[in-house]
Amino acid sequence: MTPNEVIAFEDKLDPVERTEDRITYKTKILNKNVELNYLFAQNKLIGASYKLDENYLNSNHFISTYLQFRQILTKKYGRQSKEITNWIDDTYRGNREKWGLALSLGHTEYATFWKTQNTTIECSLREENFNISCLIKYWSIEFSHLSESINKEDKIDPF
Repeated sequence: MTPNEVIAFEDKLDPVERTEDRITYKTKILNKNVELNYLFAQNKLIGASYKLDENYLNSNHFISTYLQFRQILTKKYGRQSKEITNWIDDTYRGNREKWGLALSLGHTEYATFWKTQNTTIECSLREENFNISCLIKYWSIEFSHLSESINKEDKIDPF
């Protein structure tokens, strides 16, 4: 799809931001506020993401939301191809009640992956720049080479 085709498809939503390589909407999934981003390269849709746009005082709620998203994706796409829980610091690993704290401190991160014929799907939860990021990403397998070039461009430090 082209950017104009995506806008026509999302006719019930108004974009909150539009650039050459991204169209952003605010919407809801599972009664949760999310930012929906469509990503483009060479005028082709190469991926989309839902980013949780909610703040919780108790970081355990982020884990609950991640598990809800993961459960719905598993119902839709079947058994995941890969699931990762990465403990960077084991301080709170043995205390389940503190896992939200561990997440907010960057001690742990979660990711689950599914693969269809045309798409790679990722549901992830991690701390990034002192904020907790809960994402669902869809990447085109056909245009994966374009997404790799965008990721390389994003990492270039002009200084």
